Amino acid sequence: MPTKTILAVAGVIIVLLVVLLAGVGGDSDQAHVPTPVATPATAGPPPPPPLAIERYTLRRGSTLDRLLQDAGLDTDLRLTVLDSLNQALDLRRMPEGAGVSISRRTDGELVAVAVRTSVDRFIRILPSGDAPGIREVEIPVDVETRSDSGTVEQSVSQTFADLPDPVGLTASFADIFQWDIDLLVEPRQGDQVRIVYEFRSYGDLPSDLPPFRGELPGSGAPAGIGRILAASYQGEQAKSTAYWVESDEGDGNYFDENGVPLRKTFLKSPLNYRRISSRFSRARQNPVTRNVVPHHGVDFAAPSGTPVVAAADGRVVSAGWSGALGKMVKIRHGSEYVTLYGHLKGYAKGIRSGVQVRQNQVIGYVGATGRATGPHLHYTMIVSGRPVNPLSFRNPPVEPLPEGDRPKLEAAVRKHGPTLQPPAVQAATVSMLP
Repeated sequence: MPTKTILAVAGVIIVLLVVLLAGVGGDSDQAHVPTPVATPATAGPPPPPPLAIERYTLRRGSTLDRLLQDAGLDTDLRLTVLDSLNQALDLRRMPEGAGVSISRRTDGELVAVAVRTSVDRFIRILPSGDAPGIREVEIPVDVETRSDSGTVEQSVSQTFADLPDPVGLTASFADIFQWDIDLLVEPRQGDQVRIVYEFRSYGDLPSDLPPFRGELPGSGAPAGIGRILAASYQGEQAKSTAYWVESDEGDGNYFDENGVPLRKTFLKSPLNYRRISSRFSRARQNPVTRNVVPHHGVDFAAPSGTPVVAAADGRVVSAGWSGALGKMVKIRHGSEYVTLYGHLKGYAKGIRSGVQVRQNQVIGYVGATGRATGPHLHYTMIVSGRPVNPLSFRNPPVEPLPEGDRPKLEAAVRKHGPTLQPPAVQAATVSMLP
């Protein structure tokens, strides 16, 4: 067969095969889907390593530099952080309890150091690079007014145990009534406690914050207790009511419903003590000499080293050894009052003759120097040259309510007074309202 004929036949056969193959499955309604060809994916940036956040608190007597050192930052990094922070705040006035968070990648690389200097202020430092970045963030805080009440079973602190920040509430409550009520010894089972206070929580955070939001509190997280706006203590041994009145200058004070300030010239007691081991007496048998002699003071039993504070503003007359009273501090308060603090273990820094002291300033520490059977504070008060019982004398108030602020007090009494009343009185008050 000629070559041309063979090629022609082969071509016909190929055409027929192509047509037959194209017709396979031609009766199906499903469109032919070509097999996809695998192509390499476009390479994007790898996700950042997860962030580990370590949180610290600046303790009393420590420094931010020491805290950063304990957290493992080397000298250069510490200096960078401190220099950056110094642009935004006075490091000498770093508040005790300031929060510090240190952010690291899981490989240990330092990312940021953040310092919260107040409940609503947050400073973030990015120490890497030639020009460390620093950003100050104002954290929004929402404030709501809450009220609570309780019955004393063991102590005021136990009464507040189930409330937010019970330690802070107890301390603030004690500060308000420290001139009228000794919350260490005067509470009795069944006494009534009522408070109106500010509860603070964090609001929505700014949307343009850096991605490491774990350094910041979440929206709605508790931010602590604000100011106590009104409070009352109704007990067997003591009764008192307080309303906060803010002055036009921005400060303020607590007053009762009649405008009498709760703050007095002298504290109820100059220390936190466990018990009164000996009271004021004109004739008491001395536990050491067994002689019956006057005891012109009150003995507060407390652990050795307990801080002792000045009962009022004044000037130190003497600080030294005083016979049976051992180490003693004597303070004059104006022309009429003198207080004595005996059996001290030692004196606070700077306490010496001639220095001025403020009420609540630490002047020494409980000890058992001189003629003492155990650690306690002997506290004497002299008025116009005569010793008086510091637990029962009439404590003069200070800072009377300015007449211009009386409308503010009246508004506070109208607003919070019913809440401070016992339930039966509250119900009667509500029923009388129009």
